[in-house]
Amino acid sequence: VENLTIGKGCSINGDIYLNAEGGIVFGDFCHVAKGLTVYSSNHNWKNEEYLPYFGRNILRPVTIGDAVWIGANVTIRPGVTIEDASIISIGAVVTKDVPKGAIVAGNPAEIVGQRDIELTDKLIARNAFC
Repeated sequence: VENLTIGKGCSINGDIYLNAEGGIVFGDFCHVAKGLTVYSSNHNWKNEEYLPYFGRNILRPVTIGDAVWIGANVTIRPGVTIEDASIISIGAVVTKDVPKGAIVAGNPAEIVGQRDIELTDKLIARNAFC
């Protein structure tokens, strides 16, 4: 599929919707539960010519790092970057960037925890992925 990159060792379950018009990149060893929705474009509703929006979309790529774990029924908005080893909790709506190793939950998703980055870096260096 054009504008869609899926890294090695990814596990992506069914019932997903990927709008890759603006580009979507999954890093290596991502695990994705069912029901993921990712948008990489949005309607231009701020134009001065048409309502409810102008016909050309605004393209904003989505980047999902290595070893990211995404729970069921997550939505990711255009332009978001999710850094390596992050956990996106079930039902989260990710509206802004997620730092490395962060655990996010809610609508809109907020940081609710953090992986041990020192341990995470050691596991990544050892290539300890499942």
